Amino acid sequence: MSFAVLAAAAALALGLGAARAGSTSDRAPSAAECREAAAHRTLRPLQSYEPRPGAIRVFAMQFKQEVRHVVSYASFRTAIECQIRRYVVPHLSPSEPNVVAFNEDIGLMTLGTGSRGAAARELIQHPSSACAGQGAPCGAAVALGALSAGYSREISYYRSRYFPDMGPLSGIFVGATDTLVRGFMTTFSDLARRYDIYTLGSSDQAPFRASTDPADISQLADPDLPAPKFVYLATRPEAYNEVFLWSPRNVRRTGPRPLRNLVAQNRKVPVTDIEKLIEISPGPSTGPAAIANLRPYRVPGSQARIGFATSLPAFRYGKPPPGVDPCSDTARYYMRCLDRLGANVVIQDEANPGPWAAPGGDSDWQPLEWMRSTWRHIAGSRLHFAYNVTPFLVGNLADLAFDGQSAITQRGLRGRGCHFIGNRRLQPGDPPRYRHYAGPKSQFLLLAPWVTGDGPRERLRATAERLGPGSGDKLENDYLETALIADLTFPPDPDRRGCIRRPPGG
Repeated sequence: MSFAVLAAAAALALGLGAARAGSTSDRAPSAAECREAAAHRTLRPLQSYEPRPGAIRVFAMQFKQEVRHVVSYASFRTAIECQIRRYVVPHLSPSEPNVVAFNEDIGLMTLGTGSRGAAARELIQHPSSACAGQGAPCGAAVALGALSAGYSREISYYRSRYFPDMGPLSGIFVGATDTLVRGFMTTFSDLARRYDIYTLGSSDQAPFRASTDPADISQLADPDLPAPKFVYLATRPEAYNEVFLWSPRNVRRTGPRPLRNLVAQNRKVPVTDIEKLIEISPGPSTGPAAIANLRPYRVPGSQARIGFATSLPAFRYGKPPPGVDPCSDTARYYMRCLDRLGANVVIQDEANPGPWAAPGGDSDWQPLEWMRSTWRHIAGSRLHFAYNVTPFLVGNLADLAFDGQSAITQRGLRGRGCHFIGNRRLQPGDPPRYRHYAGPKSQFLLLAPWVTGDGPRERLRATAERLGPGSGDKLENDYLETALIADLTFPPDPDRRGCIRRPPGG
């Protein structure tokens, strides 16, 4: 489950190259640029095709964040566009809507763009210099302080002119609004139109509008770029962990360009304890606003109704008392409300800090805990979702590791079954209530392999330590970058081949 501020601070590592931020370009990256942008360890996409009327083709992108991806706005765009050209373009459906789902917090990468993040990038590059003898997340937390200093002009301006009571930590995200919109939102919006696809990703940021006010431009424009005609201005002092879905075509004629083809958005509720500490605001949990926040998006030309569950909400089932509407409190009954509203596809975007092969929040084995979301959504009889799509962020950022196995699960799928690493059987020390989560599960349609094959947990833990920040091992930060591609049909076909863990011919 995402610790947004740590992801944000760590994301500053993505920009340790040039201090000057270049502008974006309409030119598509070359094949050579895309080869350069790829991770060291990649796998051809895992695929399951069954095109039918009413289906969608979904792409779950397991993206590896790296320092070099945010040297500039242009390098971020290149990294994302190359992922699309590598994993999506060759496999686009000619007849179905194509939905490309990136992970939670992918927009936070763009906080590392330009000179304002220089001090924080240095601390991310060398976290031990400020954290001698201290463990994670010291390096990320110190870098967050440096980020506050880097955006001090913008934060002070917002506080003096617009939001006098703005929090000291939420102010960091508010102050960086123009950067986040130009880097993350503009890229995803533009690429949805360019490739005739739906694009999805999330960020921690404030709502905004475009401003041509000379005072706003003077104080909020990127100092590394020529003076713009407008800036993106935060309209509230709160920052939300928010997922966005862009369409291939504009749905409105006016307003900021990155919002013209935006068709759905969802603010995370509830947020984690650490997100509360760093002043990430939860989305609405009661009343009409809460229902609107969870309302599924009906993909035109299909039977898909996409609901969003960004990490922690995907684990919130809470059983309401008899006669109580589950949508009366979405912070407690999130998944039950999403089910009542008619979602048949859950996209669970993930940025989970911590080693994958390690203890989780309430057990000794994190992959076993993840069965409570990715698998439980489509396995239980009390919910009615047809599919879950979980794309994971991977990669070390400062002194934090981000890891996981991306998966697509399907209700009613029959077959031999498969499982996350270390989940072959319940082991001593595992919570007895997790017994039904262990063992092979036929509902996995596609499952990304881990860096190594399955094995004893002790061996898997040792591999996770080698992958982790500061290990000094040749395996350090060598996580797997890949994608999962599947046609989601309605109703789901129980007889299609499942548990695909290798690419065709692989």
